[in-house]
Amino acid sequence: MYPIQKHPILDIPKSEIVVFQFNGKQVTGQKGYTIAAALHQAGYPVHSHSLAGRERSLECGIGKCGACEMLVDGKIRRICITKVDDVKIVEEIPHDYLPNEIMPNRDEATNIYKTQVAIIGAGPAGLACREELNKKGISNIVLDNNDRIGGQFNMQTHQFFFFEKEKVYGGMRGFDIAKTLAGEDHSGIFLNSVVWDILEGNRIAVKEMTKGAIYFVDAQYLVVATGAIPFMPVFENDDLPGVYTAAVVQKMMNVEHTLLGKKILSIGAGNIGYLTSYQAMQAGAKVVGIIEAMDHEGGFPVQANRVRRLGIPIYTSHILLKAIPNENHTGIKGAVIAESKNFKAVPGTEKIIEDIDIINICTGLMPDNQLLEKGKTVFGLNAFGVGDAVRVGEGTCAVLRGKQAAMEISMQMGQRVNYDEYLTLSKEYIDSQQHPVRILQESRKPSLERMNQQGFVVADCLYAFACNPCSFSCPQGAITKSSTSTVPVIDYEKCIGCMDCISKCPGLAIFGYNLKKNWVFLPVEYDIEENTEVYLVNNDGEKLGSGLIEKVMRKPNKTHVIRVKVLDLEGEALTLITGCIAKSAYPDPIRMRDYKDSEDPAFVCHCDDVQLEDIVNAVGFRTMISVDELKHTTRIGMGPCRGKRCIPRVKQMLRMKGIEVIGEATPRGPLSSQLNLKELYPSEIAPQFITNVHTKATKKIECDIFVAGGGIAGSALFHYFSKNGKKTVLVNAERGSSWRNIGGGRPAFSVPEISDIAHHNLQIFKELQKESNINFKPTRYIGFAHDEATYKALEASKAWSDAYMVDKKDFAKEISPFFNSNLNTYQAALITNECWQATPGLVLDLLRRKAINDGGILMEDCYLLEVQKSDKGFIALVHTHDKEYIEYHCDHFVNALGANAHKFAKQLNMETGLYAVKHQAFITRRLPMLGINGQPLDMLIDRRNYKGFSAVYGQQFAETGQIIGCASPATDAIEAHRDLKYNSQDFLEICAEVFSDWLPQLGSVGFQAFWSGYYTEPRYIVDPSKGLLVGLRGHGFMLGQYLAKIYVDQYLGNPVPDYMHRLSIEGDGLSENAFK
Repeated sequence: MYPIQKHPILDIPKSEIVVFQFNGKQVTGQKGYTIAAALHQAGYPVHSHSLAGRERSLECGIGKCGACEMLVDGKIRRICITKVDDVKIVEEIPHDYLPNEIMPNRDEATNIYKTQVAIIGAGPAGLACREELNKKGISNIVLDNNDRIGGQFNMQTHQFFFFEKEKVYGGMRGFDIAKTLAGEDHSGIFLNSVVWDILEGNRIAVKEMTKGAIYFVDAQYLVVATGAIPFMPVFENDDLPGVYTAAVVQKMMNVEHTLLGKKILSIGAGNIGYLTSYQAMQAGAKVVGIIEAMDHEGGFPVQANRVRRLGIPIYTSHILLKAIPNENHTGIKGAVIAESKNFKAVPGTEKIIEDIDIINICTGLMPDNQLLEKGKTVFGLNAFGVGDAVRVGEGTCAVLRGKQAAMEISMQMGQRVNYDEYLTLSKEYIDSQQHPVRILQESRKPSLERMNQQGFVVADCLYAFACNPCSFSCPQGAITKSSTSTVPVIDYEKCIGCMDCISKCPGLAIFGYNLKKNWVFLPVEYDIEENTEVYLVNNDGEKLGSGLIEKVMRKPNKTHVIRVKVLDLEGEALTLITGCIAKSAYPDPIRMRDYKDSEDPAFVCHCDDVQLEDIVNAVGFRTMISVDELKHTTRIGMGPCRGKRCIPRVKQMLRMKGIEVIGEATPRGPLSSQLNLKELYPSEIAPQFITNVHTKATKKIECDIFVAGGGIAGSALFHYFSKNGKKTVLVNAERGSSWRNIGGGRPAFSVPEISDIAHHNLQIFKELQKESNINFKPTRYIGFAHDEATYKALEASKAWSDAYMVDKKDFAKEISPFFNSNLNTYQAALITNECWQATPGLVLDLLRRKAINDGGILMEDCYLLEVQKSDKGFIALVHTHDKEYIEYHCDHFVNALGANAHKFAKQLNMETGLYAVKHQAFITRRLPMLGINGQPLDMLIDRRNYKGFSAVYGQQFAETGQIIGCASPATDAIEAHRDLKYNSQDFLEICAEVFSDWLPQLGSVGFQAFWSGYYTEPRYIVDPSKGLLVGLRGHGFMLGQYLAKIYVDQYLGNPVPDYMHRLSIEGDGLSENAFK
């Protein structure tokens, strides 16, 4: 383990020295770097011991797995992301560790941030999404677990491929791109913030790692840009210190400026293997070779070429079998490889590669998508995945998908978007994902005549992919690339041989030649001096001749250009040269010797030391097993990494044995972070709601009364409070049950007090009709008696309602001439007068207009986010239609929110016991009047407990002639809080059956629509002392206006009915069961 003192690309800062104790020994580190860097530089790579006592070191390097957790000044911290600054003592966590008693801090408010869009991940995809959202004026918060923006870009020292219409990022190095991604304004970007779960109610749970503070972000939309995590195959001793993934190697090398070893064997001939091997060489390490199990190389050919030109051999059809530990198991000293076929070792071909100190695992990346999967469950269609969290790709791909997601969110919000721009962007995104396609068999070169005239360049770019910085590089405009499906074209009539373009190619694939002077011009990104003797090589690293570096032309982007005098080649043969290696540094051939077989354990799960043998034994003779079965029989996937690393590993291993593993690791919190119980201990201080992260102050408005919920009850409260001179604000978000109900009312209840409320409510409807047409019409309710118990209940209700009983023989005369004379389901029916129907929307509109005329303020399409008590009353936080946040400070807060009432009651420390039950409804096409004497069909009610429903009912609208009906579930719990966006087959079938049985002609009538709404159960609560008018059980249209009136009367100190106390939260709620 070595500190990097000098680097050809990176500036290595000098920082303050920090001294701390590690297991009783003094260790020095540098301020601004992690504890992991300090320990490795000091020669202490072992951070913990597994359950089986095996030495363990870094595994992910980016704080996502828990392998590096240690005691830092008495607190458990992940040392790969914890700075050494101000640290005093670092210790390994004993297996019997029991923390000291720490009392929770109950005097600090929990911060809850409010925004429209939450973006998890401040890498290229997340920040591209942020940029586009900011342009559209959509508020957002970005959360990232790192201490700087840029994500994986911070670990990349190479120039990046980008295909752009205007040059922005193409050719920039990853860490430089990272600095520019967020622009000048970083407001709303929260760093050192680990998302540890996504909770119900679109609440994102976060831990700020430097202070250990818990906070939350509430959002309407979620964008997950969490990037990717490395995949490590299973092999013997893969858990040893010295076996590291490319992510660890890159992070420690390019961010922490620490080389984990100087003799590296890389596993995986793909882009990651090429880049980390190349970067390791830049940092001062020797890469002895790259091993690839496939029979061909992967990745981009230009990336492979740059590695081979350094003399690094690539062995295809070879597989890693084992890491060989050093004497004290603090590192490795060798590796066992073998020839492979179909990813399986060929017996008898095993060899040992000696004299290595690092195995660099570069076997691919997997989307880090656990938060995305959780987010889809919580946010539904409002969850978006971008970048590597969806599909591992290049930087261009990540940026384009981030912008595309922002446009999709805009469209989903109802904003106008230029759809042609969206389609163009989408095409670019699709094109950016293409694998390189070979266009040329060999590089295009000028004619021999042109070669001999003056200097020229050759673009050794044979494959088409998303990259075009070269097209911006030529001062003469000699290089063009029209699309991602083409390769660069050089116009040699324009090319003057200035060689400027050589340093601008991210793939280091442009080379210059001057045949007259026997010069070649080559890109270099490592330290090499003038007058150095070199071997000249081609893309395969084969020696072609010798040369002398005459000049190093240093470039601002640190891709320098060397002019090499060719000593033993001339003419067109020079164009075969694409690289050089200093003769003094030419690598020796890799040393291998035969291997004598000895088995060491292969740990598939490093968290709980689960070996491959344990898993094979658990599977037994099965050819298929679920992830859950494996978890509960072997404990694989139950450690801190939550299965992100080990489940893919076990799937690969068992697949090779012909065993299918079903399912994925369930994303269970806490994800990605150590979370202590005391950190979630509830505070005695009310939470602090923060809406102004973008420096726009939250507006504050004072009022007397704040009514939350604009259904029939809330709108009536709005009317009565305003009528009585109160400055009243009504906030409504959606068109809930009052807009979805079937528009009827009745006085027939088994509880006299409810009947009294209904009678008063009827009078209010009559008065409203006098003021404005609400399509009020007196009608009747007809309740069928299918058994003796129902008959008696109906008979009893006649005592407090204008009703009479009819025999079934009179149904055609009393109910409808079209009634089915052959139906024997019922023995009688109760016909109740003084019932009514009206159009719900017209009623609500009238109530609101009356309130507004009396000075009330209506805030429509506005969402109540939070409510809390204050010294003077209440504070209600609202997100408006105009996307503003407003704090309403009021004397009295009324919760009239129907199905959502329990959520906001709980915020005021009240448990209402309410729950929302889904009820489904339908409406037919227009019909002639089907009731008696040419009147609309009255409300018919079947109260049988039949086929999962407790009641089926419906009536005909006088206004349109349509039949509108509903069915109540027999078991409320089954339908509690069910999604309203769909209907059930059972509902549609029972309505078709009952209504067709009543009136056979209806069997040929078409449905026009069906929908759903909520009844809030199990009781009424009308309690001004608690600010509650909720739980109206589907009776809001029948009872809500009078209940609002007596609520306001009691609040103002006016007389109210004697039964008012029964409607309080402490009362019985006037429970109606017989005729619910």
